[in-house]
Amino acid sequence: MTGQVPDKLICKKSLYSIVGLKGEGLPSPFDFGLEPVSPNTANWRGFIMTYIVVEKHLNVHEMKVTVKNIKGNLPIINEVKPKLEKERLIRLTYSSLKLKTQFTGRMLIAKDFIDSMYVHMGFQSPLSFETVIELEFGGGNLLSVRDLSEKMRDYRKRDISDGKIRRTRDHLSWIARTFSLDYDFRY
Repeated sequence: MTGQVPDKLICKKSLYSIVGLKGEGLPSPFDFGLEPVSPNTANWRGFIMTYIVVEKHLNVHEMKVTVKNIKGNLPIINEVKPKLEKERLIRLTYSSLKLKTQFTGRMLIAKDFIDSMYVHMGFQSPLSFETVIELEFGGGNLLSVRDLSEKMRDYRKRDISDGKIRRTRDHLSWIARTFSLDYDFRY
């Protein structure tokens, strides 16, 4: 297996990885009739999203999606036509979408990855980053920002093995967890 390429968020001119997600209302390629396929082991979902916070609202900035074939006309999203790259599969890139979301929930964003904590499967754990911030949204509007970097440092001190596979009968649930962005940190 391979570590997965995360979705990204641009906030205050910094680029973050999205490492946790709880909520609903984020658009995906399926919403536009696209059927993503995995182009490689680092992108099992077949798409990568980049979001941006503009004037305290969460927007889709870019969507990269890989499809096997094109049925009919390519969807135009928010007046943006995709850039098309054909290889074995077809990669569509929708740039500068400025597509407002209606996301309601919480999102963990992170930067400053700790190389020694890389796990060669699924998404990287929030514990694997020096900077971790939780954003709360309602209807796409940014409601609150909470810096969890210190909390992540505390968790790392207690159990640095969070992302490491454990030799137990429960290894299938560990694998499922690494491919999920669901989180529940106790404050």
